Amino acid sequence: MRTKFLTSVLVLLGIFSSCKNEKSLDSLEVVQPEVIVDNSFKVTLGVIVKKEDNLSLFFTEDGSIDFKGEPIWQGVKGSESVQQVVYTLPDGVFPTQFRLDFGMNKEQEDIVLKSVVLEYKGNKREFIGANLVDFFRADENKCTFNPSTGVITAVVKDGVRQYPSLYPHEANLLPEINKLAK
Repeated sequence: MRTKFLTSVLVLLGIFSSCKNEKSLDSLEVVQPEVIVDNSFKVTLGVIVKKEDNLSLFFTEDGSIDFKGEPIWQGVKGSESVQQVVYTLPDGVFPTQFRLDFGMNKEQEDIVLKSVVLEYKGNKREFIGANLVDFFRADENKCTFNPSTGVITAVVKDGVRQYPSLYPHEANLLPEINKLAK
């Protein structure tokens, strides 16, 4: 009986004196989520490209339209619907001008450019519809661009389809790009 009594006392002591490593709410450290800022410059095109193709974005950092550097390529699937083509410039690059090239597929039909969106550090500038012509112009040797419809039609020379390109209106595009840095 004495053994049962001692066992019961030990069990009760264990229950009431168990070590709990609890901290009061006041002593808990508040962990703030880390805010990740995307510092890359992005260009997003809203386009209708009816046949599979590869589009490219050329850019300069010196304000010129001397587009000799390597472009950023993006593949697109053929679709009758608007699709977003996103170009992310390399880290640390802040562009001053852009050239948009619309495809290498010799069988490509007319392409429709609906929008161009520029994004940098949470700032955004969007060019839509007819105001695209204020910032981009057709390379007339390679294509025509109807700003009211957004239709880009490749020029055919000697039976060969040229690769359409839109060049910037330098005086209009540069100030809009610079606004994104503020």
